[in-house]
Amino acid sequence: MARLVVLGSNGFIGKHLTASLAQNKSNKIIAFDNFNEYRQKQVNPFSDFDNVELFPGDFLNTDDVSEAVKLADYVFHLISTTTPASSDKDPLIDLDTNVRASVELFSLCASSNVKRVIFPSSGGTVYGNNVSESNKEIDSTEPYSPYGIGKLAIENYLRYFKKSHGLDYIVYRLSNPYGPGQNLLGKQGVIPIFLNKILKNEDLTIFGDGEMVRDYIYIDDVINMITKTYDQKTNYSVYNIGSGVGESVNQIVDILRRVTEKNVSTSHVATPLSYVEKSVLNIERFTSEFNILPEVTLENGIKSTWEYIKKTYNL
Repeated sequence: MARLVVLGSNGFIGKHLTASLAQNKSNKIIAFDNFNEYRQKQVNPFSDFDNVELFPGDFLNTDDVSEAVKLADYVFHLISTTTPASSDKDPLIDLDTNVRASVELFSLCASSNVKRVIFPSSGGTVYGNNVSESNKEIDSTEPYSPYGIGKLAIENYLRYFKKSHGLDYIVYRLSNPYGPGQNLLGKQGVIPIFLNKILKNEDLTIFGDGEMVRDYIYIDDVINMITKTYDQKTNYSVYNIGSGVGESVNQIVDILRRVTEKNVSTSHVATPLSYVEKSVLNIERFTSEFNILPEVTLENGIKSTWEYIKKTYNL
């Protein structure tokens, strides 16, 4: 039985990943997160799976992390203590929490003989304002934001630990995942933020002229692409995962109007200096090696997300 540790299993991607990994009964999943709300209510979010063990812990507590990764075969590192917006306000946060704690994690994984660390990085920020139509893994990485700088630093530390300690790893540079279960009250992700505004009948706040372009990928496609490849022998250590298609914020608003059938109003504010104008990922390295493609179109994905929201809020 493979022992898989998912750090950040109570987050948006983590919940979906944990549930998907648990479908394979030969896997033993250690679901690591603070689980504060679940500890208070005595509710287990993975109670449907008898091969998932909840591990309430603090990522910044070395003893907690050490205990969790002990005897692990694979460690999925999905924890982030910041968002692009919060790291802009205090760049030291990424250094003091994400980067430092990640380095400690990799050291523990190396000493515990973990087979591989899997790190979903940020394809939307590590490349910066690259002039390419779509960013390839071989393109230069020039992140503008402290958030992207921190993600790239963690990638580089993984490279260091592989060279110096033999710790194998795979980095998935994700575009912009979205879908059912995403936090509508969070500060990250234009789709959940806009859907929350629509629920409240509030204007959608758009940066600049709305022509900022991003690559959006439905959560089921993200999970499928990760779970089918994380334990495979790979040709590379870094892969882009996205739709490979760019959509502007204005296009997102048009889709939201059609899907929700709401007369959505918008307002415009200045674009933060650290925001990238265009970010689209080239996913040919991944798709050609593994023959796995994203399947859900943006409109269908937003439609599924809206249906989930309506059901959740009894609309």
